[in-house]
Amino acid sequence: MDRQSETAQILLAVHNGEAYLREQLDSILAQTDGNWRLTASDDGSTDGSAAILDEYAARFPDKIARHIPERRFGNARDHFFHLMARCDADLVLFCDQDDAWYPDKLARTRAAMQEAEDRYGIDTPILVFSDQVPTDENLRPLAPSLMRYQGQFFERFDYRAILMQNVVTGGAMAVNRALARLGGRGAGDGRVIMHDWWLAAAAARFGQIAYIDEPLGVYRQHGGNAVGAKDVNSLGYAADRIGKLRQVRASILRKKAQAGAFQERYRDRLNADDAAFLEAFARPRSGLRFFLRYRGLIHGKQRRVGMFFLN
Repeated sequence: MDRQSETAQILLAVHNGEAYLREQLDSILAQTDGNWRLTASDDGSTDGSAAILDEYAARFPDKIARHIPERRFGNARDHFFHLMARCDADLVLFCDQDDAWYPDKLARTRAAMQEAEDRYGIDTPILVFSDQVPTDENLRPLAPSLMRYQGQFFERFDYRAILMQNVVTGGAMAVNRALARLGGRGAGDGRVIMHDWWLAAAAARFGQIAYIDEPLGVYRQHGGNAVGAKDVNSLGYAADRIGKLRQVRASILRKKAQAGAFQERYRDRLNADDAAFLEAFARPRSGLRFFLRYRGLIHGKQRRVGMFFLN
C-alpha cells in the first residue's frame, strides 16, 4: 500500500525556545517531502516563543497550526502526550524546539515507516527513529553519531533493555497510529519518565522498532537542554557519575517506578515472564539474582552501576 499521499503530523511542544526556534521551523519548511502539517503549542513561555509561533502560523497557514492549550504542563512529557492525544494522523513525528532537521528527514522516516507497516501490518504498533549529530549551540558537531557518542548499542530492541536504559531520542522518532493509541496509556502517569522512553518500551514489547542508522538531524547541546547528550567514554562522565551516586540511585528508582507503571498500564497484554521481570525490577532492591539474570540487557559501563544499585 502506498501511503506517500498521507499527511504526516509533526508535533512541536515549546517552552522558552526563542533562541533556536526559527532555525528549527525553517528546517521543517525545507523538507523535500512537503506532505505534512505542524501543530505548534507553547507551554507558558516567558520569552518570544509564542510570538514566533504566531508569526509562522500566520505566514504558513496551510502548513502550521497553532494550538493553545487550556492548561500548563510544566514538562515536555505531558505536553507531548497531550498533543499526541489530539492527533489522528497515521504518521506522527515529534519535534524538539532547539534541534534542526535535515531536508530528507521526513521522506526517509516515512519510507522506513511504510516499509515496516508493509512487513508487519498497519495494526502493529511501530516506532521509527534515526541517529542524530550532537552539536554545540552553534551547530558545530561534537561527534558524527549521537548513538555512538552515548555508547548506545543493540542487537535487537528488547523492552526490558529499554526500560533499563532508553536509546530513543524524542526529536528523532515517529510513531504510527497503532502506537499512538497504545502508547497513550502512559498519559497522566507521573511515574513515566519521558514520552519517548514510554513509547519506545511499548513499541518494543507490543510491536516493532525500526532504526535508521544515519543522522537525519542535529541534536543541539546548550545550557537549557532538558536531557542532553553525554559522552559516556569520557573521564569526566565517569567522574561525574561517581561523584553523584545519590542522583544515580534516584535515577534508578525513577526507572523502577516507570517499570511499575508499565506493568499496571499494560497488565492485560503481558504474560507471566513479563510480570516476573517487571515485578522484580520495580522493587526498591531487585537483588543479585535479578542483576545476574538481566545484566546483559544493561548497556556497557552502566552494568557496573546496575550491579551496585540493583542488588
